[in-house]
Amino acid sequence: MIGAEKIVSNLYARSVFCVADADRSRRYYTEQLGFSLDWDSNDGVFQVSLFGFELILNQVEDRTRTRAGHGRLFIGLEDDQDAPLRKHIAGKGIQTIRVQWGRPTLVIRDVDANELFFWMPHDNFSDLGKPPLESSDITEVPSR
Repeated sequence: MIGAEKIVSNLYARSVFCVADADRSRRYYTEQLGFSLDWDSNDGVFQVSLFGFELILNQVEDRTRTRAGHGRLFIGLEDDQDAPLRKHIAGKGIQTIRVQWGRPTLVIRDVDANELFFWMPHDNFSDLGKPPLESSDITEVPSR
């Protein structure tokens, strides 16, 4: 219980995906998905960003090897965020998956099978360039 302490708001927080190979993931996020590289610690930890969204990627080590590919991040889009993301996905030729996750959801899986879940306004999956693959099993891991 916090009691009389002041509650802190607006913490600057970012999600972390564990990845098997930092170099491979950096190339995937920057070259294929079009993220910007914000910083790189040069020891397997780096941050990328796209449209104000920031994500830290962390290469696994021997003791954390089983963590790679188990991340899932939910991103709910507002109406004014829909068109720029659609244009970006179509322009980069990013393959997406459509799943049912409470409602129709657009999914992008990275090279380790970490997942970015997008709730698109109005459940509209048109104008994405490549049509999303239909998948009823969101736990299915694509072949690498």
